[in-house]
Amino acid sequence: MTDTSSDQRLSVQGERSAPSRACLDVRSERRGLRHEFKLVSDEAAYAEVRMALRLERAGIRALHAPRLVQSLYLDTCFGRALEQNLAGLSVREKLRVRWYGAGTGAVEGVLERKCRENSLGWKESLRLAEPLTIAGTERRSFVLELARRVDPLWRAHLAALEPAQWVRYRREYFTSADRRVRLTLDRELCFFDQRRLARLSDAERTPSPRVLVLELKCAPEDLEQAREILARLPIPLGRCSKFVLAAAPESGPIPSRFEI
Repeated sequence: MTDTSSDQRLSVQGERSAPSRACLDVRSERRGLRHEFKLVSDEAAYAEVRMALRLERAGIRALHAPRLVQSLYLDTCFGRALEQNLAGLSVREKLRVRWYGAGTGAVEGVLERKCRENSLGWKESLRLAEPLTIAGTERRSFVLELARRVDPLWRAHLAALEPAQWVRYRREYFTSADRRVRLTLDRELCFFDQRRLARLSDAERTPSPRVLVLELKCAPEDLEQAREILARLPIPLGRCSKFVLAAAPESGPIPSRFEI
């Protein structure tokens, strides 16, 4: 068990939950370009990874309180987004509905469009105007209800998409002392395949490796600093898409067993 009582730098600097509705525009908002790096380890290495972050000389500290994250990924019936990722296309995108907490009925969600072009990515997001019921909703009705809550531009992005993967995990949020590099640590990943279901459900979990995912994110101008942190962390850099790990576990990452 990790001892967090003496961890001053990783103690939460004032708990913050999800951003308030007042801080989010109901229109689509494009986030800044960023680099993302992912490091994957066996989940059993959680305590060692936390220790490595605690000792990192960039002064890693908690950004806000941990949260349970849930996402419902959308794809075409032919798996276009999955194939784009598996093929490693330099330009690709995926859509998901994201919400926080354990709820599955009448959730306050955000529709997100994650885009990638070569090594840079960005995210567009839209806070849904009304709560959206997830579990038990008929798959076609879910898409129709989602489309009813968005503007024509977002409706065009939803064309031909349907529920594909339901993903749930616990996330911790960190930042370097100068706040130029952000880090997230994800564990207890659970996946629920929706492709063959008439109604959305999290009753049957997809077998998958027990992995721990550490992500580093930074603006293009802070790339060198992020690389310096990466070089000091005792986990090798790799590729890890939770969407791919859910849809095609055999194509997901092999957890590192690097001696930390």
